[in-house]
Amino acid sequence: MRIARKIPFLVVGFVVASPFAWGDGNFRDFNLVRPGTLPELVRTTTGPSTTLCHRPPGNPENVQTLLVPQAAVAAHLAHGDSPGACTQSCPPPTTCPPPTTCPPPVVSSAGVPKTGQANCWDGDGASVSCSGSGQDGEYQAGTSASPRFTDNSDGTVTDNLTKLIWLKDADCFGAKTWSNALTASNTLATGACGLADGSKAGDWRLPNVNELHSLIDFGSFDPALPVGDPFTSVLSDFYWSSTSHVMAPGFAWYVSVGDGTVSNAGKANPMIHVWPVRGGQ
Repeated sequence: MRIARKIPFLVVGFVVASPFAWGDGNFRDFNLVRPGTLPELVRTTTGPSTTLCHRPPGNPENVQTLLVPQAAVAAHLAHGDSPGACTQSCPPPTTCPPPTTCPPPVVSSAGVPKTGQANCWDGDGASVSCSGSGQDGEYQAGTSASPRFTDNSDGTVTDNLTKLIWLKDADCFGAKTWSNALTASNTLATGACGLADGSKAGDWRLPNVNELHSLIDFGSFDPALPVGDPFTSVLSDFYWSSTSHVMAPGFAWYVSVGDGTVSNAGKANPMIHVWPVRGGQ
């Protein structure tokens, strides 16, 4: 009988070596380049470079002076950067040299205005840290303007946030019924209530409820107006709006300048005050 021999099968494994490096206890590709900050990259770049004022797309007010490689200049300019060092450094802090005076901030009337509230309280009314509270005082969301108001020295005040122009004297007419408040506002003209703005009858009107409420600052009370407002004779009382109550047309909305409350009253109520406005869109 013929015996077949078993020939052992030899498996040869090939190990392909590739360059690698160990760092921080983790394997990383030998060719991996860790990103550096822009200033670090600039410092390691050889060749000609250009000084630019960098305006981050997400935060254009946080300008920074950068030294940029010549090859990257076009890309930076396309994203809004400008040649030369930054010439202004106003809040928020930046790395640019400060000027003698800061230019006025960009003012926009778009969006919902900030409430003005910067403090936070718990459910019992005790003061708490705003950090992590989720309250208005933590986020302080909304649009703002600085300075908020401009005294035009002619009996009028411009709200730089809404662009509305208000009568500086907030109690020229005293308290009136709603109908009389409309008439007083519509017939107001220069020469009355300290006005020297050249306005004529028909330029002024009773503000609607949103316009009137836009004056309220919920970080203040008695009156609830922004700190440092230039108005005179402001009362922590009720002021009529031109807005009627749609479900009860015999009533109109008013705003309490004392604390910002919005409510309504019968139009024959003679105890509510008048604060005319002009402008707006």
